[in-house]
Amino acid sequence: MNYYGETSPEMSALEKANAALARRAAAESFVLLKNEKNTLPLQAGKIALYGMGARKTIMGGEGSGEVNPRYRVSVEEGLENAGCTITTKTWLNDYDEEYAATYEEYRQMVEEKIAPIKNPIAQIPAAHSYKYRYPSGRAITAADVAASGTDTAVFVLMRQAGECTDRKNEKGDFQLTDLEVENLRFLAVNYRHVALIINVGGLVDLSVLDEVSGIGAVVYMAQGGSEGGNALADVLLGKCDFSGRLADSWPMRYAQIPDGENFSSLNGDTDNEWYTEGIYVGYRYFDSFGVAPRWPFGFGLSYTTFAENCEDVTLDGGKVTARVSVANTGRVAGRQVVQAYLSVPGDAAQSLAAFGKTALLAPGESETLTLCFDLGDQSIYCEECSAWMLPQGEYRLHLGVNSRDTKTVAALTLNETVKIVQCRKACAPAKPIDEIRPAAAVPPALPAEVVCLTIDPAAFAAQAVDYAEPSVPESAKVKETLDRLTTTQQVELLRGGDLQNQTPGQHQITGAGGKTNITLLEQGVPNVVFSDGPAGVNIVEEIIVLEDGSIKPAKMIERYNWGLMKQLAKRMVGGEGQHVYRYATAWPVEALLAQSWDTALLGEIGAGVGAELAAFGITLWLAPAMNIHRNPLCGRNFEYYSEDPLLTGKMAAALTRGVQSHNGVGVTIKHFCCNNQEDNRVAVSENLSEKALRQIYLRGFEIAIKESAPLALMTSYNKLNSIYTGERYDLITDILHCEWGYTGLTMTDWGTGYDAAQALIAGVDMMMPGDTKDTQTVLAAIENGAVTPAQVRRSAARVLALVEQSQTAELQKRFAVKNHS
Repeated sequence: MNYYGETSPEMSALEKANAALARRAAAESFVLLKNEKNTLPLQAGKIALYGMGARKTIMGGEGSGEVNPRYRVSVEEGLENAGCTITTKTWLNDYDEEYAATYEEYRQMVEEKIAPIKNPIAQIPAAHSYKYRYPSGRAITAADVAASGTDTAVFVLMRQAGECTDRKNEKGDFQLTDLEVENLRFLAVNYRHVALIINVGGLVDLSVLDEVSGIGAVVYMAQGGSEGGNALADVLLGKCDFSGRLADSWPMRYAQIPDGENFSSLNGDTDNEWYTEGIYVGYRYFDSFGVAPRWPFGFGLSYTTFAENCEDVTLDGGKVTARVSVANTGRVAGRQVVQAYLSVPGDAAQSLAAFGKTALLAPGESETLTLCFDLGDQSIYCEECSAWMLPQGEYRLHLGVNSRDTKTVAALTLNETVKIVQCRKACAPAKPIDEIRPAAAVPPALPAEVVCLTIDPAAFAAQAVDYAEPSVPESAKVKETLDRLTTTQQVELLRGGDLQNQTPGQHQITGAGGKTNITLLEQGVPNVVFSDGPAGVNIVEEIIVLEDGSIKPAKMIERYNWGLMKQLAKRMVGGEGQHVYRYATAWPVEALLAQSWDTALLGEIGAGVGAELAAFGITLWLAPAMNIHRNPLCGRNFEYYSEDPLLTGKMAAALTRGVQSHNGVGVTIKHFCCNNQEDNRVAVSENLSEKALRQIYLRGFEIAIKESAPLALMTSYNKLNSIYTGERYDLITDILHCEWGYTGLTMTDWGTGYDAAQALIAGVDMMMPGDTKDTQTVLAAIENGAVTPAQVRRSAARVLALVEQSQTAELQKRFAVKNHS
């Protein structure tokens, strides 16, 4: 029997290979933000290590994105593994005692809060809505310094966040605590070299750098997965160079976030979020309004130096190509990221158009990068004419190493406005959004060496979208199955398999987040399994197959350690039988991987994930998550890539192609769309203009769908301009299917506020996690004529197509079961 896992407790070859890749990926993604006074690289000697993240290093955020790896390497362990001696064990031990005491107080508080909830499954998200704040530790003293016996200190600043609750602009969260500031001030005076490590899955206020001059180095570690501590040691000690670059602009302080004071977690109105900044998110705001960030989008330092030179810029029809030579002019090997930005008339000051990353260049070595993009993809959305347009005027191409360090290399002139795609109005707000606007800016004079080119309007043929509801092709097997199922049975396929349902004969992976329907097993329709992501495959790492073939978890799952769920889990754990091991890789979080700016690397990681999915018998990975970093307080930013839609889309597409390079497994891109905060996420309305929606919040999804054809997509919890995303025909059918040509399956997020019939009409195929009320709602809608049998069959066909393509031997065998009448 194939148990989908390893029967040996030893690390498998796949696990070892993925661990090595995860370590390399993290090291390639860390960003060096400051390095003065020869602070870095460190020497492999005595290190004074302080801070809440030194030993309690966070590998990833909380919620469905958690992973259960075999191990996790802290900063302390990573430095020790690299040959360093940590000389501040007393301070770290004292921190452990403070943590244990405060966490027990927190645990008791949560148990009391969730006690009135009598559904054990519902207690889990309720428990997660109460966030534990790690203590800052005690004050660092002269005795600590004297006992450390070194002139080098490393301070690890850590924060944790996750699903259900947003962060706050408060001390101990976005801001540093008074004690953290005082400890850093003390270290700067008492140690010659001080390095600050940011172990946070999002941004923090680093105003302390304006107050304390002795902090020589700052490294943005984010959350590095299970190998994060080892990877950090690799770059801190100079075993490899820093080649990560910021995927977000880092503000001087929270007040620089446009309309940040009205973010719902701060203003108390969690029913509505108003996107008054429009398209001016991240660097588009800083660059368009002339506001200087602490560090700009795309920024990052290195142990070496580079020289970049634009060799030429060419225009072939609508395709722009820039060739850029990059030379390593320093003393150590390193990689450089080159970024191309385009200024479009009437839009933000500039937008990322293309990027490339060199191979590892030895000192003196050079490489020529070729950056290409289609001007049609840089069009802007005209709300008045419901079309994507290239406005008449001058387009300037800028090349550089971050959004604030660029050189204008080309001016492209378009003498008439060109229509790229004619659409129709979709998802518009009930009333206009009062958006901010930058003052009109006069572009600087063009340097003499700039290439001047003329864009031929005839190079673009306006596309017209066919908004007829797309048909769903049926394979012979799918058609035969649908023909023999009644409409009522077909409706059953439109809801998930229910997490609590343990029907015998189903395909079940313990700890997996979902599955397709299991009520039609007798009709020869098997189910497939979905696993949470996006930091890795989120399932129970060790199970026991009992003598009767049933399965139990071999140990308690930490996230189930609450109230009634804890009692239920205890009854489920243990027994005599065959142990099966499913240790999944805890990868660096997406917010960190985006900083690699390396699509090839994301493809490798995707292939590693796909291999695990196949080995564990899982068809869909509920990842990648790809919402925009609109505000640094979003509790789920660690799961998302960037503030920029192009970088987001390219990274997600590369990861998807890697996963789906394995037959029978695929991804579920999420959360479609605008899931940009967690407070009241199941009811909040995200209110924004159609232009901002299309150019910023949908663009990454469009890129991923067109470039990688994901097998599935998940809608978001929230409403979009007062209507749930999963109920919007204009979003799911008009944009997703008709405009973008998406052919995969669409599912809801788990337990949303949708109406199942309205979701089906909109184009959603499956309601998750699955409940009989979904079936009843759709059947009632069929009865009153609101839903047609053809709509049911359309979505049922997509569900069966997903099941059919699953390549696991067991599922293929089940799908071939003799048909029942």
